[in-house]
Amino acid sequence: MIKTAFLFVMITLFTQAQSIKVTTGKVERLEKFKSQFVDARHVDVWLPEGYSTSDKYAVLYMHDGQMLFDPASTWNKQAWQVDSIAGQLISENKIQKCIIIGIWNNDKKRHPEYFPQNVYATFSLEQKKFISDILIKRGKIDTEFNPISDNYLRFIVEELKPYIDRTYATYTDQKHTFISGSSMGGLISLYAICEYPSVFGGAACLSTHWTGIYQNNTIPFQMPLFLI
Repeated sequence: MIKTAFLFVMITLFTQAQSIKVTTGKVERLEKFKSQFVDARHVDVWLPEGYSTSDKYAVLYMHDGQMLFDPASTWNKQAWQVDSIAGQLISENKIQKCIIIGIWNNDKKRHPEYFPQNVYATFSLEQKKFISDILIKRGKIDTEFNPISDNYLRFIVEELKPYIDRTYATYTDQKHTFISGSSMGGLISLYAICEYPSVFGGAACLSTHWTGIYQNNTIPFQMPLFLI
């Protein structure tokens, strides 16, 4: 019975390890990483070729983690191919050695987690209703919009980062810690470096979704001014 249970555990771990295919390095999945601030979600940790615990690595935290590595596992069969690009840049000494932390989004809570909360607090009731109505109509949320990005960032800074720094061979200081994302992921990355400038040394905000919704309005002009 014990041998059977052990074999089952080993097969399960092997299956999980093989669930994300990469062209360089390897991915270790933290299954349903628990948090007191947000719902549990998968976190994928990409380690470059030659990763060694006797060395030190910078850390890049990336949002929408399920879209980063393996197109076979994404909803649209496309991926950022972060593993191959980062692996090549590291091998060519164009960037410092790093590990990449892919934080999965939480489907219908993606918008609430990625929308800058302190910015939203400055909007009028009319603007807030305008945002809620559009996001509900677009199927991005099911109920009245209520940003929880402050808790999402607390999850990263107070729970995930300490775990990563304890578990992997990382530099823990600000100049070796970065955050990145695309679209709404770019927006929350900018918010992160504004809220935690002592934690993150840089933010890559790609194709940033300034409006936070899906219609042109006055909101995009307010948000950058507030963040700057």
